[in-house]
Amino acid sequence: MAKMPTELSLFLRRWVAHPLRVGAVLPSSPSLCRMVARNTVRGPEDRVMELGAGTGTVTDHLIAAGLPEERLVLVELDADYVTYLRRRFPKATVIEGDASRPRALLDAELVGKLDTVISGIPALQFPLAKQRAYMDECFSILREGGQVLQYTYSLKSPLPYEKLQMTGRRLGLTLANVPPAHLWCYLRPAAGLAAAAE
Repeated sequence: MAKMPTELSLFLRRWVAHPLRVGAVLPSSPSLCRMVARNTVRGPEDRVMELGAGTGTVTDHLIAAGLPEERLVLVELDADYVTYLRRRFPKATVIEGDASRPRALLDAELVGKLDTVISGIPALQFPLAKQRAYMDECFSILREGGQVLQYTYSLKSPLPYEKLQMTGRRLGLTLANVPPAHLWCYLRPAAGLAAAAE
């Protein structure tokens, strides 16, 4: 069996090959990963989808926080990352595909049963119509009360949540990440709020 590359060496190789596709200059820091895990894992029965899983740095912390590996769905576009993730997390469901279309990638039996969607893709760069379509897909695969977590290097919310008729709040900031990163939580709008906005 071929030796598995280190996380950093794989990340740097993929960054050199596709600098515009890889949204970060370094893998997520332990500080950011702990913040994501702390706001994701509520119990061993949670089911989580990670969009743009990369080398699995966040994934590792979710498992360390008590989330069973088999309760994870990891989505990644880069084929080398997908191979790496499948070897590193053999019990997780690893899907190669466009993370901006999560519902199209998810097994129908899991639609509406996820507790959290973690978004590591640069949604800030999407035009408004694509942001709306992306969040509609994310909310459609969540159970009632489920959340979308998005980490970002921007000082402002990466999604214009008022225009998208949803609620959003910043959960934290870690200066230990390079660059410093914020974590945001988005919830689907209450029925009354959506009706008032129409």
